[in-house]
Amino acid sequence: MLPYRKVNLFFSGEEVDTDATNLFMHAEYTVPQKYGIALAKTLDFVSVPNSTYEMKDEDKKKVLKFLPKKLLEVEIPEVWVLNIKPADTSNLTMLAPHVDKVRKCCINFYIDPHGETTTYYEYFAGKIKEIGNFVAKNGECWVLDSDQPHSVTLSPPHTRKAISISFIHTPYKEVIKFLE
Repeated sequence: MLPYRKVNLFFSGEEVDTDATNLFMHAEYTVPQKYGIALAKTLDFVSVPNSTYEMKDEDKKKVLKFLPKKLLEVEIPEVWVLNIKPADTSNLTMLAPHVDKVRKCCINFYIDPHGETTTYYEYFAGKIKEIGNFVAKNGECWVLDSDQPHSVTLSPPHTRKAISISFIHTPYKEVIKFLE
């Protein structure tokens, strides 16, 4: 089973506030993980941080209505807005390979994408190998295994933005069952 899957949900995000200047910053991730360090041995790229923002309560309700009630009985997820700003450079820019240490699975709705590529990897004994990738379109919904190493290759000067429904305790294999 691939650690990501497009599902038959669509949300453009127009009905909710995704402007980071109006939201509370949840976290900013800046420290490289072993996966990104391994890739840097074979690929020259500029690594950028990822910032997550808390979505307003009234907007969280609008987003969570897309999920099956049975899934919400398993866990009430967090809802964040992701903003990944590319570096001001002509070099390859990416959110380096990483695992999300604060969540097990996420359901992302992509907002105004510009051809960014999400890539998944296997990691063993200090070596990293690509196992698949996808390019999301506006409003598409993808379920991602946050415990599997992944990266995002950016399309400067555009900021990668997504509404991310974050399951802190429930793994991908369980979440995807409710969305098949």
